Amino acid sequence: MKVETNEDFKAEQNREVRGIQDEIGKLLNLNAELLESGELTNEDRKIYNERIEKANTLLDKVDNMSVSQPPYLPTSDQDPDYWSVGGSGSGGAFRKALKGQLEGRAYRDMFGPATDDFGFKSFDEFATHVRLGKLDDRLQRTMVEGTPSDGGFAVPTEYAAEIFDVSLESEIVRPRATIHPMLSNEKVIPAVVLGDHSANLYGGVIGYWTAESGSLTETEPEFRSMKLTAEKLTVYGRSSSEWLDDAVMSGKTVQRTFSNGLNWYMDRAFIKGTGAGQPLGILNAPCLIAVSKEVGQTAGTVVYQNLSNMIARLHPACFARSVWVAHPGLIPSLLELEVGSGGTHVPVMKDTGGAFSILTRPVIFSEKMETAGSQGDIVLADFSQYAVGIRKELRLESSIHVHFATDEVAHRCIARVDGQPLWDEALTLEDGSTTVGPFVTLEERA
Repeated sequence: MKVETNEDFKAEQNREVRGIQDEIGKLLNLNAELLESGELTNEDRKIYNERIEKANTLLDKVDNMSVSQPPYLPTSDQDPDYWSVGGSGSGGAFRKALKGQLEGRAYRDMFGPATDDFGFKSFDEFATHVRLGKLDDRLQRTMVEGTPSDGGFAVPTEYAAEIFDVSLESEIVRPRATIHPMLSNEKVIPAVVLGDHSANLYGGVIGYWTAESGSLTETEPEFRSMKLTAEKLTVYGRSSSEWLDDAVMSGKTVQRTFSNGLNWYMDRAFIKGTGAGQPLGILNAPCLIAVSKEVGQTAGTVVYQNLSNMIARLHPACFARSVWVAHPGLIPSLLELEVGSGGTHVPVMKDTGGAFSILTRPVIFSEKMETAGSQGDIVLADFSQYAVGIRKELRLESSIHVHFATDEVAHRCIARVDGQPLWDEALTLEDGSTTVGPFVTLEERA
């Protein structure tokens, strides 16, 4: 097809993108069928990974096409930008979810290909040997730091990857955060002091306009260190011995339960953890900015001025990566918001094809936020400014003794993680009074 106009350009790219989308779908369907066929052989894993790599290459091709296209407003899934990460439709969320599976923050990406199963045929077999306490050379004892006699059994890396990664897409923070694999109990990350832009940059960088041979006042930026400390997160549960013996694929159910539990509690801690023996969540961070409510504002509500004021306090460089996260109790208030004049009003929270957005930024509703009306019930956040550290080791323990009288088996899965904001304070702008940051919330409206 000869491309002569902007419409021709779009039509040509639309056809190519739809073809790429179909090819990606076929690759993912083939992998899904492969997983459903049973335990994967080494050859199966090789085929699976090759398909993932090919899908990743195709997605990158769509990215490059989106950069080269002329400016226009995408309105349907026929538009190339609809399928890009920054697209305006649900296809953007679709592609972003796929991309999240393929790169960046998954356990496999942090610690390399997870192909070590310690010789077990499945997680069920591994979990059964842990539960029965059989002497088996394949079981590898872990050691709790400082307590050599304590520890459970190390989860084979292949199954650890499944536990960490299966709920990655449903999490809020980790898919968007800056991830640091931890090979020891602590990891130090270099950082700088943000400083006050009314005086300097980064605690000491000053620029001068000087004449030739003019003198300068020597200054230097202030550097600091951030330390991630692997805190212990334990997910605990119990089941009857009969259920474990009789239920088909009971090990897979235990694995999925631990996966959802670990990821849920990690996510909640990254949002509102205290920092004492657990991650420091964004709602307790020193760089968090709390915007004042409006005079006379009804308790438990959100008004348009709240949202616009929150955006004004977000650092401009954080806007493109920011998302709104809100408690579900705010849904009625947000759905009622409209902006406009005369007889023309448009909703502030818009449906973008199966997902919501507010002032062009995606909206996520989560029970992990504070109750509607409390400070922290809604936040505008750039989670790339949050650091997450994860230890490779994951351990599993089972005991028939804790609930011996009821013939139940106690299970616990233990991970070592930490998280904290990369900013140590909000940034004061050049005017000397306005502060901005990567995390902005709304004060209490009781």
